Amino acid sequence: MDNIISKYYDGYEGEPEIQFIKLSSSGSKTILGIWDGYFDDIMRQFSPTGSGWTGLAYCYHMCIGWEEESHWEIPDLNEALAEFQSLNPQKLEFDTTPEVLYAICELIATAIKKNEQVWIAKD
Repeated sequence: MDNIISKYYDGYEGEPEIQFIKLSSSGSKTILGIWDGYFDDIMRQFSPTGSGWTGLAYCYHMCIGWEEESHWEIPDLNEALAEFQSLNPQKLEFDTTPEVLYAICELIATAIKKNEQVWIAKD
């Protein structure tokens, strides 16, 4: 049975949604649906390195990955988790965004521990 977490999208129906989808070894999914505004708030916090954008920030700023495919697998979960954990929640614009950031980190960390995959989809 799928576990759908929609509280970070509730009230924003009709606006773009970003989904983090974790597939368990049993075939069930955990789907974390978030309002695109929260995701943009998080992704705007990244800065390019001396050699340019890296990791998920590169995909976001170059509009590749989940922007091109309906479901895009995060290639390196450890790198993605480190990127998200490096952000300062106090710099986020919306009051709920730090909670969303924590939920994303928790989902990815669980996937790493269980050797599972995580996809990002834009709906």
